Amino acid sequence: MHNPFKKLPKDQFPEKREKPKIKESSLKEEDMDLFWQAVSDVKPLNKKGPEVVEKKPKSSFKKDKDSALEKFLNGNFEFKVEYTDEYLQGVVKGVNERILNKLRNGGFSVEAYLDLHGFTVDDANFTLLKFIRDNYLQNKRCLLVVTGRGINSPLGIGILKREVQNWLTREPLKRIVLAFCSALPRHGGAGAIYVLLRKYKKSRGKIIWERYLYPEKF
Repeated sequence: MHNPFKKLPKDQFPEKREKPKIKESSLKEEDMDLFWQAVSDVKPLNKKGPEVVEKKPKSSFKKDKDSALEKFLNGNFEFKVEYTDEYLQGVVKGVNERILNKLRNGGFSVEAYLDLHGFTVDDANFTLLKFIRDNYLQNKRCLLVVTGRGINSPLGIGILKREVQNWLTREPLKRIVLAFCSALPRHGGAGAIYVLLRKYKKSRGKIIWERYLYPEKF
């Protein structure tokens, strides 16, 4: 009969296994300090496992872009206008100030010019609309409009100069004008105006120019 308590010879005892040695952390104390500083603002999640779904913040970019497009299509652009007896300038709000500075300093090449000397107000309005429309459709950017300083006008007030300023900031021109300002002396000084247009795009809101050029037909 097999005796389960029979002693085994020493050479048949299984070898004793040494306990695994636990290595000390290789992180130095200063490294641990940096680690705890890095995770000091980490907050634990309230949920566990697959239920945790990180919600990304909704971007307002598309909303802002749609809003800007809607404003453009409706012509709801506001101009910041400043003027004195001799000098005037205007720029669409939100346009980079560097663009106006470049225009003011003659940084854009004049691609076409119009002289309104001797025009009545009605004739000047019609001619200016047609001039800007034609050049905009040809994708010209910087125009020069000569209005005169108004020295010989009643009370010395440049009527056309003020009227042109008003026309540039109203329908339909405000849809395509980015900025304007009095010209440098070599281009007429206070008696002339630089007009900077937007780049022409077919996809941009359509302007029914005939409505403004020939209002009697509408």
